[in-house]
Amino acid sequence: MIKRVERRAVHVAAVIMQRDGLCRYEAPTLCKKVYPPDDAGCVRCIESWLLSRARRELKKEGLKC
Repeated sequence: MIKRVERRAVHVAAVIMQRDGLCRYEAPTLCKKVYPPDDAGCVRCIESWLLSRARRELKKEGLKC
């Protein structure tokens, strides 16, 4: 259940970031990810970025991911 709650939290954060227009690129069409350049694709891209960032921070602190 914890993983589901964490996954939901990441999804909510990604949706908020996407709606605020926060992206690593100037336009979603410039995204080099395999996701389609639409709202759902942007959310998946941001989710994957958030999760990889969290894993990197946990490894830096010496915690298990």
